[in-house]
Amino acid sequence: MQGNLLIAHPLLNDGFFNRSVIYLTSSNDEGALGFIFNFKTQFKLRDVRPQIKNGNFPIYEGGPVAKDQLFFLHTLGKDVSDSVEIKDNIFFGGDFTEMLHLIEHGKVKSHEVRFFAGYSGWGTEQLNAEIASKNWLINEQPSAELFLWNSEDLWKQQLSEIKQSYEIFANIGFDPSMN
Repeated sequence: MQGNLLIAHPLLNDGFFNRSVIYLTSSNDEGALGFIFNFKTQFKLRDVRPQIKNGNFPIYEGGPVAKDQLFFLHTLGKDVSDSVEIKDNIFFGGDFTEMLHLIEHGKVKSHEVRFFAGYSGWGTEQLNAEIASKNWLINEQPSAELFLWNSEDLWKQQLSEIKQSYEIFANIGFDPSMN
């Protein structure tokens, strides 16, 4: 499932993962790891690295684990040494100092990298059990265009792409009592 998107089922009743879209960076016998792509925080890279004058890149809430650590996904390929390709020109991590240098010199656009505070993780077979319980829908065809999509509309967009009949859920407000 590495490189797939997990889309929270419309009826998922989980305070943290409601309406989340998670990009899976690894999935194996030891568990799974991914980052929530649509929960933008109010923080920017410059808030945690004030010396970076071009640090106007948003930070997303990657998940409930290790929220005090910064991670990044990008489409820069081997321009960032030690980065690992996940799938279809989407890369995980690499040399953080090198990434900051590229940003500082204006060689990285905001649609080429996404920073995350924390990550989402599952133990062995935990994610499979959640999928079997229909907590998650899966999109097996995400591409590097994922970085271009508006994070506020990502869950709705993915939901209606997965199954047209889910579009009705996508248009209901977060708090149904407010509709």
